[in-house]
Amino acid sequence: MALNLRKAKSEDAAQWIQLVQSSLGADHPNRQIYDPSWVAAELASGLPGNETWVAAEEEQLLASISVLGAVTANENPVCNLGRNLFHPTSYANGAAESLVNKIAELAMLRRQMCVTRVLASDNQQQIFFEKLGFACVGFQPLKHIHKTREEVLFYVKRARSMNSNRLPVSESLPQLGELAAVVLGHLLIPGAPATRDGGTGYPLQTDVAVSPASEEDYKLALSEAEKANPPREVSSNFNWGSGFMRVAEAITPRAVLCRREDKTVGGMRFLYDEQDRCVRIMDAFCTDNLSLGAILQHVCKYSQTELSVAYVEMDALVTAVKLLISAEQLGFVPAAYLPGFHKLADGTTDLVKMVKLNQTYSIEHDRLTSHSRVIVDVIKRCLQDQSIGVAIINLLRDLEIFRGLGDGELRKVARLFTQKLFRPGERVFGKDDSGHEAYVVMRGQIEILLEENAAPIASLGQGQVFGEISFLDGGKRGALAVAKQPSILLVMQRPQFFELTQREPHLGLAVMRNIALELSARLRRTNATLAAKK
Repeated sequence: MALNLRKAKSEDAAQWIQLVQSSLGADHPNRQIYDPSWVAAELASGLPGNETWVAAEEEQLLASISVLGAVTANENPVCNLGRNLFHPTSYANGAAESLVNKIAELAMLRRQMCVTRVLASDNQQQIFFEKLGFACVGFQPLKHIHKTREEVLFYVKRARSMNSNRLPVSESLPQLGELAAVVLGHLLIPGAPATRDGGTGYPLQTDVAVSPASEEDYKLALSEAEKANPPREVSSNFNWGSGFMRVAEAITPRAVLCRREDKTVGGMRFLYDEQDRCVRIMDAFCTDNLSLGAILQHVCKYSQTELSVAYVEMDALVTAVKLLISAEQLGFVPAAYLPGFHKLADGTTDLVKMVKLNQTYSIEHDRLTSHSRVIVDVIKRCLQDQSIGVAIINLLRDLEIFRGLGDGELRKVARLFTQKLFRPGERVFGKDDSGHEAYVVMRGQIEILLEENAAPIASLGQGQVFGEISFLDGGKRGALAVAKQPSILLVMQRPQFFELTQREPHLGLAVMRNIALELSARLRRTNATLAAKK
């Protein structure tokens, strides 16, 4: 029988529902997809950028894909594929492949890039899209409530025009830089070296008042702000609808405005998805180059305390360095890198999907392809970095032994540390113990003694390092260390550190040199003290 690739129409509703049942079962949480009236209305749209295509043999639908329109009109070169439904037989008989190729051809004619979401538990679809030239560009835990809350992979099929020169990624955003390098490699797109711009985020605590605003007031303030041509920082690629099937509901955008001295200086608009219990930030503006961090912090706090969302997400331009750094400080991590996804007056720029998780999560690897696992491992490291915390990174940055290391290198070192609590009087190590650990005081006070019950020869507080000599040479401890107060120590194991230095010798050389300089300075101070006592 001949395969017919065409736009869906309202008369396909009954067959489309049968396809839903064969693909997703009869108990999907988006109940509208089983409602003939709702389905017929959705299939009747047919407008470019908001249409459903099907692969049919006679009266049976074997596959269906919807092109989902953005929440606000824009010229971004994106063909957002959703509601991917494939009858179990469509993989073998070629119907699924023919339909995806048809839509990819249409996207190419429209000068768009295809992007789609695939459940991380669906190994068959991962293999399928990778076979058709899609590359994995992101991974997000907790993304959708399907049958349970599931992880999602983002796949992109590149357009022909993606080889243009790219702006370098700020070295102040090492997580983003790591993800960008892997994604651009997957898509065979030339990257750009990171730039040392000394970037800093927006202040999170400023003298502003952030309050709810109506949609009309927000639009009016945005229109007024755009007269000053502020830089674009957030992209509105998000589409209407909730859940994995993006069911369009009567979702009312929420907005806040920020005022300083009775003047509106910024605002943010977002959607609350009741199905997936998440907040999606649609757009934002800032006219004083100060307030966007405080606005984002307000929305995050409101989302967690008032809406109890599982996560907050936003698509930010990679050029929005201050916003991205502020987002990182608030607990966001990059979940997907989307090259060329935002239209500018003179070309396109890349987007990064930033996500702040408010729930615990676990990452399962057993259903991933080797290709997608590379991306998942990068995101996993980003999440691990976030669990380590910005405070620890900042602490390491101020230590002399890590002087000269960039943020990306500091994060690699920070991954080696574990935290350990010591109670008052508890021994950290004893004299003549073997030394395989170095310590950084994160909180509390540690005393160094030459003998049990002797007077301490040193008292160490936050940010001070000890145990590094035996850590380096593996020799026995020359003194004992005892907690004077409840203390939290960062502990690094010698084998893990030397494993890192073998992979990255320049990093190890820098740390070794700094330790040598610190020990030399300490010895000079001791000699000077002894000389003064003579």
